[in-house]
Amino acid sequence: MSAPPTDVDTGHPRKWFILSAMCLGLGMLMIDTFVVNVALPSIARDFSADLALTQWVVSAYVLAIAVLPLSMGRMGDIFGRRRVYLLGLLLFIVMSAAAGAAPSMEALVAFRVLQGIGAAVMMPGTLSIITQAFPASQRGLAIGIWGGVSGLGLIAGPLIGGVLVDLASWRLIFLVNLPIGVLAIGAALAVVPESRDESASRSLDWTGLAVLSGGLFLVMLALTRGAGVGWTSAQTLLSFVAGFGLLTLFVPVERRARAPLIDLELFRNGTFVAASVSAFLFSAAVFGSQPFLSLFMQNFWGFSPLEGGLAFVPATALVALLLPFSGIVGQRLGSRLRYLLVLASVLVVASSVYVVVFFDLESGYADGMLPPFVIRGLGIGLFMSASSFAVVSAVPLAKSGLASGMLAMSRNIGTAVGIALLGGVHLQYVRTRLTDDLGGSANLDEVIAAAGSFVVRADPAAVPAVEQALVGGFVRIAAATIVLSLIA
Repeated sequence: MSAPPTDVDTGHPRKWFILSAMCLGLGMLMIDTFVVNVALPSIARDFSADLALTQWVVSAYVLAIAVLPLSMGRMGDIFGRRRVYLLGLLLFIVMSAAAGAAPSMEALVAFRVLQGIGAAVMMPGTLSIITQAFPASQRGLAIGIWGGVSGLGLIAGPLIGGVLVDLASWRLIFLVNLPIGVLAIGAALAVVPESRDESASRSLDWTGLAVLSGGLFLVMLALTRGAGVGWTSAQTLLSFVAGFGLLTLFVPVERRARAPLIDLELFRNGTFVAASVSAFLFSAAVFGSQPFLSLFMQNFWGFSPLEGGLAFVPATALVALLLPFSGIVGQRLGSRLRYLLVLASVLVVASSVYVVVFFDLESGYADGMLPPFVIRGLGIGLFMSASSFAVVSAVPLAKSGLASGMLAMSRNIGTAVGIALLGGVHLQYVRTRLTDDLGGSANLDEVIAAAGSFVVRADPAAVPAVEQALVGGFVRIAAATIVLSLIA
């Protein structure tokens, strides 16, 4: 049953409980996005899987949450935001249990796809429900707290994963979602009112959903696999062509639909489009580079999973402190909000410049990684909630589910694109450098494959060349991050 109308000046009487319930579910989702990174070596050992298959434990989840949130946000507007959120949460919990008990790597990847679908169904509802519950005067603070949980979860994932893997087993990183998920269901049922867009048609544009999701999936599949199988390989090119072909069809399909999935008029809103594009690019730069930070610290410097997770704590603390502040400031800046977003991107650029200029083979954590981590934490803390506030404030309140879905899709696709592009930059440099330096080596392909994950695996005489290539590849990831952040 829908909640009764509430005073527009005070919002829903249980708004803070609603915010807490949504942050509980969101935090579980965002932690799960990167919690697996530190567990990949353990998973690969348990299943005797090669790196190409192991990486799909991350990629399968990211692909699912990248292509579906926009559609799911629309479904929440139509069928009820709480109802759709709870369905996604239930699927996420069930698939977490299945992943924790997976008997093989192939089964684990399949369960991760379904887990990602559950996350994609949930994610837009968290922001749209919060937007509905709070009055305009407090919405910036609420979105700031929501953004804080989002950013904190992404950065805390490696820390929590490291603790669980070190203390118990990689399976616990999935099984821990069960009690948290059950608590999140109870909280949503207890305090979250049902809401929907009463002006929206009760039918869903299934053709548009299929065309958009299929096109995005094929493009993301090509980007994810391109660095591994080759950007000019037949399967990569075929995925690109088919994906962009479907996306090209999406606009005419929507124009002919009786109840279109997306109101195309939104894309005439400059604020909405600019904030969404900025979120895409910022996520590509910041969260797209994060897996490589974990890989470098564990595989090159020899950090344990726990040590690798603890290394992110300085950035995590800054994100937690700054994101609520960012939401409040963003609301007060109004039309000048872009200056806060620019400042955030400049800070990320500065952190990457530090790596490009000062990072070398002799660098350690204190002098090589900690300073850019601190600067990045400042940038993330300012950007996440400010961009969220910009997107949902640019559309009518009834369309908050659609706007939330667009924001989630922009961030998730940005993260997946960033992982693919930055991984390609690193691997291309390493392959070129080692081919030039070790061209006569009989096991060159094996050395390059290991170096792709920052592992030094070569004859003693070749180790210096491999180490130089890996540090050079890491520096080039930072340089590419600068480019993405400047465009954002």
